[in-house]
Amino acid sequence: MKRRIIAIVLATGMLCGCSTSADTVKEEKAVAAEEEGNDAAGEEESANVSDEGVVTLDWWTDFSWYYSDNWEGIIPEEITRATGVACEVTRAADSGQLNLMIASGELPDIIWCDNGSGAVDRLCDSNLCYSYNELIEQYGIDWEVSPERIYVARTHNIDEADENFYTILQNYLSEEDWADNEVGCPINIAGLYYRKDIWEELGCPEMNTVEQIKEVMAMVKDKYPDMQVINAGNSGWRLGGFANWFDAGGNTDFRYDKDGNVAYGATLEGYHDYMKCMNEFFRNGYFTEESLALTVEADAQQQATSGKSFIYEWNARPTWLEELNTKTREVIPEAEWAFLSIPDDAKEIPYSQSGWAGLFISKNCKDPEAAIRLIAYLNSEQGQKLSLWGREGIDYEMDQNGVPQFSEEWKEANKDITVMSELYNPNYFCTTELHEILQYYSGVDQEVIDMFTRNADKIKMNLELSLAAPKTTSDAGIIYSKIKEASGAETTKLITAATEEEFEKLFEEYMELLDKIGVQELNKNVTETIRRIKADLGA
Repeated sequence: MKRRIIAIVLATGMLCGCSTSADTVKEEKAVAAEEEGNDAAGEEESANVSDEGVVTLDWWTDFSWYYSDNWEGIIPEEITRATGVACEVTRAADSGQLNLMIASGELPDIIWCDNGSGAVDRLCDSNLCYSYNELIEQYGIDWEVSPERIYVARTHNIDEADENFYTILQNYLSEEDWADNEVGCPINIAGLYYRKDIWEELGCPEMNTVEQIKEVMAMVKDKYPDMQVINAGNSGWRLGGFANWFDAGGNTDFRYDKDGNVAYGATLEGYHDYMKCMNEFFRNGYFTEESLALTVEADAQQQATSGKSFIYEWNARPTWLEELNTKTREVIPEAEWAFLSIPDDAKEIPYSQSGWAGLFISKNCKDPEAAIRLIAYLNSEQGQKLSLWGREGIDYEMDQNGVPQFSEEWKEANKDITVMSELYNPNYFCTTELHEILQYYSGVDQEVIDMFTRNADKIKMNLELSLAAPKTTSDAGIIYSKIKEASGAETTKLITAATEEEFEKLFEEYMELLDKIGVQELNKNVTETIRRIKADLGA
């Protein structure tokens, strides 16, 4: 789901329409660039490379959803200026192409692929790809990769004894980055949005704690009996925002128990409390069984934007709050959505983001030195900011909170994804999740920033938890797959139980089913795995 979201959010202002054509904006920027002179690109003159010295590599993008399939625009041109490397980009037509290419050995120079597709594991193979560390040493590349990221990369090696690393997983979020950040929420945290105008009609009751929010829900149900108090139809998040209240949320199936062991989340006390609360909401009539059956996000969103819901669940980001407001006001001009901040008494929320995409240099690469030089630059702070935000001093300036504030030209182009991709062509190849987070808060009112940032310190980064899931072919991996397969139907039964007594009976049966499948063996396996990982990392 996140992959599809990225293509959408690049046009954060798309809802407002775009009166400026790509050609018009290009002409304006060309004039501005000429007036600024060559130094305005933000690169040192010594870093510039003439067209005659440019190496062109084949770049395979294994994401059929990705918005761009070319190396054209201001940002790619600036990357080429800095590195001397350009790319001929090919975008996958479907999810099966890369596997066929791997099987045939007919790989392009550089491959960008999804960590969740299985391709990363297959490409971490010395027979197919160059290792980063050997190329860095061979060509004297000035790039020191952190031990944590190297460790994560090595966990994907097809040969567990292989000490090399063949990629660095991108779009990660480190504990240090998150600890130093003071703005916003991680990308994959489910957010709860509520109708602020309805809340104001109720007299603006406090909504700072879980119980206070429950009281407001009851008030909405009483005053607006035909309204869905909670829209439970978004299949991408399905009540996940409420899980953050009960030590059952975050973005990982595994979490630490009170004794410091790692366990599948459904076996811990927080999950029972979360499911019990969702069942209470269902029995109170806050959402229907029909809404739980919705599988298309757009259907759920249409309910919310047509005025039929008080709480709607979506990604926690200001751009989506703006989209909710824009769409709803087309039907109800006076409507206003706001973000429901994490309650003061919510539990700790584990979050783990070691990266969702990897770049590989195949053994077929015509110029591996140019490839590793390009990838090293894209992983630098300068390269990461340029890739996603454009040129500092021209396309954006950093404010006191570390948030990029974009130029009027950038914001105008960003109203239309076609204009944005043709003119600038920003990318996510080697950026971090923090870079992506910060861009959503550009130009946002402080009141809105505070909504998303309040209690964000409850979100705890645990890099190792992203590595807890066992390999699918192992005994523990087979158990894990069976548990996940069973969880959907069991969760629905718990949520829709007719009475509290029936809920407790069904919950006990679910725990017995997990035990029968082998959840205790799974918990033991992941605990041992995490202890080994932490020891390896010196944690």
